[in-house]
Amino acid sequence: MRYPKWLAAAGVLAFTGALFSQSGKTVWDGVYSAPQATRGAALYAENCASCHADDLLGTGNMPALTGKDFSKEWNGQSVGDLFERLSTSMPADRPGKLSKEVDADILAFMLKSNGFPAGQTELKPSMPDLNQIRWLSVKP
Repeated sequence: MRYPKWLAAAGVLAFTGALFSQSGKTVWDGVYSAPQATRGAALYAENCASCHADDLLGTGNMPALTGKDFSKEWNGQSVGDLFERLSTSMPADRPGKLSKEVDADILAFMLKSNGFPAGQTELKPSMPDLNQIRWLSVKP
């Protein structure tokens, strides 16, 4: 029996959400703090907005860092994957030059900008910790 593609995609998304919610945290679990995202907003404005725009929607060839397409790209991946890309390739004019703490604050701002809730603890710039957090576009 053939099923519509949307039904298969929904099943995969539900399975992925169930799998990761049982084995670790997701971006829906309040993995950053509100003060950290506030710091991250200022750091983003200073280091990222000239290319990715004040609203994180991208400019020219620079991609958006928020919205459906961005969330779809990272869906199911670890926050550590995103952190690694951010910390090794950004800012474009001086890749890898920001501290891990600054990168974590900017990532907290990106999480907030993508609609994920804040929690009580800060996002730690630790790959083992970040790899335990999954980006899920839809709340499980």
